[in-house]
Amino acid sequence: MTCTRTISLLSLLLLNACSNVVDSEQLARKAQDGDRDACYEYGHRLLVGKDIRRNQQEALKWLKTAALKGDIRAAAALGACYAHGLGTAPDVEQARRWYTIAAEAGHRHAQLDLANHYMKVMPQEPRKAVTYIRYAAMDGSADAAFLMSIFFAEGYGVPHHDGIALGWLINAAELGHEQAREIILDIHQRTQNQEKS
Repeated sequence: MTCTRTISLLSLLLLNACSNVVDSEQLARKAQDGDRDACYEYGHRLLVGKDIRRNQQEALKWLKTAALKGDIRAAAALGACYAHGLGTAPDVEQARRWYTIAAEAGHRHAQLDLANHYMKVMPQEPRKAVTYIRYAAMDGSADAAFLMSIFFAEGYGVPHHDGIALGWLINAAELGHEQAREIILDIHQRTQNQEKS
């Protein structure tokens, strides 16, 4: 019985693997027919090697096709490809271009990536980093809210303001940011200790 069950599980896994191959082949046909979503999904699968052999140069082609058709996920992925040299040589201008397209369209991860790009590649323009972090924070990103609290606490790209920093810290904690929660608990504990003494 155990042997039969093992064979059944093995059969299911093999059938699933075969269906994924078929899915990838069907996806490739849809992409070749110009379907924007298929272009993105096929490019993404090629990029990460999901159910298909990884080919980052080919992935770049399909992601660019999808991005030019208006897919913001593809634009964000292209930004990452150019930023990290996936399927192409690293190119900060192209990374910024594609991240900006996706970020301006509201893609939260692209907003964070673009802010990170400005902080690392163009530190002389902190306000641009703050702009995109703020977009992501207002869209509900706990990490971005936490960064906004740091920016106001340190005066990075914005005027130093402890009250606003605390507000962003509370926002980050409410969104589930663990480090923000720990800091708030620490502040609360210190306040209680001071009141007792």
